[in-house]
Amino acid sequence: MDLPAFPELTDEILHAIAARHGAASVSRLPEVGIFNAVFLLGEDLVLRVPRDHPTFIAAARKEAVAAPAARAAGALTPRLVDFDDRHEFLPVPFLVYERVQGEPLGGFDLEPARTPEVWRAVGRDLALVHTGIAPEGPVAALELEVLDDDPRLLAEEVAAEGQFTALEARWLTRWLDDLAPVALAPVTERLLHGDVQATNVMVDPKSLEYLALIDWGSAGWGDPAQDFAGFPLRAVPWVLAGHREVAPVDGDETVEARILWRHIQLSLWLLRRGPQPGRSWAERPVAMFVEVLQFFLEGPGDRWRALAPPVSTLGV
Repeated sequence: MDLPAFPELTDEILHAIAARHGAASVSRLPEVGIFNAVFLLGEDLVLRVPRDHPTFIAAARKEAVAAPAARAAGALTPRLVDFDDRHEFLPVPFLVYERVQGEPLGGFDLEPARTPEVWRAVGRDLALVHTGIAPEGPVAALELEVLDDDPRLLAEEVAAEGQFTALEARWLTRWLDDLAPVALAPVTERLLHGDVQATNVMVDPKSLEYLALIDWGSAGWGDPAQDFAGFPLRAVPWVLAGHREVAPVDGDETVEARILWRHIQLSLWLLRRGPQPGRSWAERPVAMFVEVLQFFLEGPGDRWRALAPPVSTLGV
C-alpha cells in the first residue's frame, strides 16, 4: 500500500516545536498506525504529525475536535495541549498531547482472554462517547468514512480475483443473506471513535491496566456497531459487556449481527490489498477471517450462536 510522505521533519524543526512547549529533547516513537509520525517531547508530551496529504490533514483536524469532546464526556483519553495550524514550522497542522505513561495493547500480541478487564474498560469508554456527546457545535460536523460495500458483492469480487473460489463465495453469501435482515437494521447515529483497535488502547506495561483510548482521527457519526470492528471478535463480548454497564448499545437487540456483518465486510474489503507485513491486526484480512472462525469454534453465547455460519452448503 503506497502512502503519501510526511513533511520534512528535520531536527531543527522538531526541536523548535519541543522548545515552544518547554521540552528539551525529541525522540521518535515506533509507528503503530499509518496516519501520523509520532514523537516524544521531553518526558511528558507527544507530538503527532500527519502525512502531507488532504486525507491525513483532515484526520488531524477531526482529531482536534473529537478528542477533547471524548475527554469531556468522561472517556479516558489524553488531554490535547495544542493544535497548531499556523504553518510556522510545518506545512501541515500538528497536535501535541499529554503523554499516556503506557504502551499500546497491540504491542503485546496477547490473546483477548488475557485482558478481559481492559476490553470491558474500553466498552465503558465507548458508551460514554456514544451516549454523552450531542450533535452540536463543531463535533456535529464530523463525518465518518463509511465502508458501505455489500460484503456479498465483495465475496464475488474476491473470488473473481482468485483469493478463493466460487464455492467459498456461495457459502459466505448464504451466511450473509441470513444475517442481512438484522445486520442492516437502521439505528440512531452516535459519535464514534472510528478506529478502535488494540494499537489505540493504552495499558500499563507491567500490570496491563487500561489507561486510555487514543487516536481520534477517524471519528464521526454512525452506527455504534462500527466501533466494534477493529479488534478480535473474541474481545467483542467483553467490550459489549462494558458498554452495557453504562448504557445499552443503540439497537441492542441486533448489535451482534451488525458487528459480525462489519467484521466479514472489512476482512473481505481488506483482502484486495494483499498482505500487510508490519501493520496492525486490523489491517490483516486473513487474521480477521481466522478470528471469526475461531470465535464460533470456541462456543460463544446464545445471542452469537444464533448467528453462526451455515454448517453445510448442500443444495446451494
